[in-house]
Amino acid sequence: MKRLLAVLIILSSFVMFMACDEDSGNGTNDDDDQKAWVGTWLSTGTNVAPILVTVFTYDSVRVTIGSDMTVKTESHVKDGAWTSVEGVYTVTESESGDVHAVEFVYAAFSQAGIMQVTGDNMQLEVVQTIPDIGATPRTPDTGFGSDAALGVLNIQKYVRQ
Repeated sequence: MKRLLAVLIILSSFVMFMACDEDSGNGTNDDDDQKAWVGTWLSTGTNVAPILVTVFTYDSVRVTIGSDMTVKTESHVKDGAWTSVEGVYTVTESESGDVHAVEFVYAAFSQAGIMQVTGDNMQLEVVQTIPDIGATPRTPDTGFGSDAALGVLNIQKYVRQ
């Protein structure tokens, strides 16, 4: 037991020493490298996913994705008011390509799927996963519009604000 404790202390010291290594940075904050998806995004008109227009009568959706891993989704119903939900998100970056897996977790539900950011444009295709409605999230490998039932009806297009 003493031998295990000694090994753990040595390993902990090594990790702390390496974390403080002066060669680990150039005096700048590497966290300033903002990810492409961070920002406020607006979807209106024909950019709103057809399924959201048909089922929920949305005419606009605004998503604010924070660098602190928070997300706020605001939706506007035609001739109605804005409503919003806030939560957290994770992005699993693709090792090849610019389509990434994404998960949004809100208090009452969760969504998963894929996103792609090109300049000031973002495509997003997510489905509800909690509570389970039997939908299968798209992945970077399956790609946008690959769901046999929905096709491109669930692809949301956004423009950076």
